[in-house]
Amino acid sequence: MRRLLTVTLLLLVALTLTEATRRAKNHKGGKHEKTRPASECSAAETQYGKCVPEHGDCGDGLREATCRDQTDQIHCKIPCNWKKDISDCKYKFGPWGSCDADANTKSRSGTLKRALFNAECQPTVQVSKPCSPKVKKTRGEKKSN
Repeated sequence: MRRLLTVTLLLLVALTLTEATRRAKNHKGGKHEKTRPASECSAAETQYGKCVPEHGDCGDGLREATCRDQTDQIHCKIPCNWKKDISDCKYKFGPWGSCDADANTKSRSGTLKRALFNAECQPTVQVSKPCSPKVKKTRGEKKSN
């Protein structure tokens, strides 16, 4: 009787561990997969739409992926510190230029590194931002009171 109870207990433990392992393998950790549509289309055949954030103008969102006669929604993300009009295009930027006192802005240019999701990207872009109101001090300089 004791042997039957031990065997039953071991089987129960083995089944529980097997189920836990299966669940852990299928769990995605709350992150969305970077998937293409479920169809048999290649990335070159698929047309991707713009990433549309679910809330506000950045963060997690969805984009349409169309191939042949099938359209799917896939997950995407727009970083909150990125320019929306060039979000699917990745650029290598040079250093910031000097401050234009009239416009109170400084600018820099970037050259195209790669286009994501078959996006139509400009070969070079120009971005600008307001000049910093503070003057940065060099390392050796000390505060004067």
